Amino acid sequence: MKRFKDIRWKAIGKAIGAFFLSLGRGDLLLRMRVDKALPYILYAFLLGCISIWMSYQTEQTMLKVQNNERTIRTLKIYNAQMTYELVGLDRLSTVETMLEEMGSEVKAPQKPADILK
Repeated sequence: MKRFKDIRWKAIGKAIGAFFLSLGRGDLLLRMRVDKALPYILYAFLLGCISIWMSYQTEQTMLKVQNNERTIRTLKIYNAQMTYELVGLDRLSTVETMLEEMGSEVKAPQKPADILK
């Protein structure tokens, strides 16, 4: 218990009072000599801002990728439908039916073509 007798309570009280006084005046950081570390603080702030900006850009890129994947999925379905329709139009009977519907007199050949020598 002898330790508490050696403490200067009056000096501690003055230090606490000076702390709150400098806090109220706004010069606490200057009294703590933070101005020497200001370049490092600004550098850390700059790195934090760059990190936030890069995260934002990454999120925007991922959003574009998701939208593009959705568009590609839709276009694949459209491509499959168009391929099916074009393959169906390639048949000779389908072409002949379409020509009849349009009123054309063109018909499929009745006999095979003659080979010329």
